[in-house]
Amino acid sequence: MKGKKKMGIVTVSDRAVMQIAVHTAKKYNGVAGMSEKSRAVDTARFVAGNSDVAGVYVAKTKSGVKLEMYIACNHGADTKSLSQGVADAVTNAFAGTGITIKDVIVHINDVR
Repeated sequence: MKGKKKMGIVTVSDRAVMQIAVHTAKKYNGVAGMSEKSRAVDTARFVAGNSDVAGVYVAKTKSGVKLEMYIACNHGADTKSLSQGVADAVTNAFAGTGITIKDVIVHINDVR
């Protein structure tokens, strides 16, 4: 069309999506950090250091992106409101990015 320019295509990597999710979750009150689920023995392992994608798994669907997150909470945290709050915060972090977050599943599998 006259007067309109094609802007191209923007691709956001899975790793970038994971980094946004981790950064958002770590800032949420009550989250001690990220954890991971051991595939071998089904036990939790706290992720030490500054791993920028640990504990987040991405699945792309036709209707959007599904995130599965494993977190460690602080002792005494209200786990029900914490998991819902983290899910909402992560979903809101993608507002305006053009990425549709279809579902955020938060597993609290460690306490610090």
